[in-house]
Amino acid sequence: MCFSTEADLVAGIALLPVAALSLREVRCAREVPFAALPLLFAAHQLTEALVWAGLDGDVSASVQKAAAMVYVLFAFSVLPTLVPAAVLLLEPRGARLRVAPFVALGVVVSAQLTYFVLNGPLVVEEHAHAVEYQVGLQNGTFWAVLYIVAVVGPSLLSGYPSIVAFGALNLVGLTLVAILYREAFASVWCVVAALLSVLVLLHMYRRRRLPDPHRLRGEGDGFNGGEVLPWRASR
Repeated sequence: MCFSTEADLVAGIALLPVAALSLREVRCAREVPFAALPLLFAAHQLTEALVWAGLDGDVSASVQKAAAMVYVLFAFSVLPTLVPAAVLLLEPRGARLRVAPFVALGVVVSAQLTYFVLNGPLVVEEHAHAVEYQVGLQNGTFWAVLYIVAVVGPSLLSGYPSIVAFGALNLVGLTLVAILYREAFASVWCVVAALLSVLVLLHMYRRRRLPDPHRLRGEGDGFNGGEVLPWRASR
């Protein structure tokens, strides 16, 4: 787990080749948000390395505060919306309606958590070998449940087995983190993120090699209408 500056650095750096391979498999623009998740998770862990460095006295308090704010905003404000939206963009047009409510839920969760982050003091403490981010969140258990539903639900309903596996691992990981590390929920996410990144790469690898007319045509939906990106058209 992310118990130190060094552990976060190792986790972040180890995810970079996974991120590069995942993005290499992108052929249409609506695949980018999902394929970019490993890169975002890598940046997330490298950001927390600065938070740890602040706790160890190796960087200034202002640097630590800025890193902590970026880390929390990504975990609380971005992920609940980004993950369901990324899954929705991968699904064929006919399957997107069943995912859309989770995107709406993610927007609500992101907005509420952003409100707490920006309107309450952000306190960073070391807690049980992980970083605890206190943001003055009220009804934390309720919002944690909605967070998990928003992030996991779309993947479990996907028509792609590798994305279903992504959702199942997400469910197990986030649930265990919520139960065992409730105070350090955002910090311990790094373990789940590393595992999920491998499944993101697996899906992108399989997606390129299996017949998928929805991927190539885009069904008139998604970023750039789902058009094939020019630099991938020849692959």
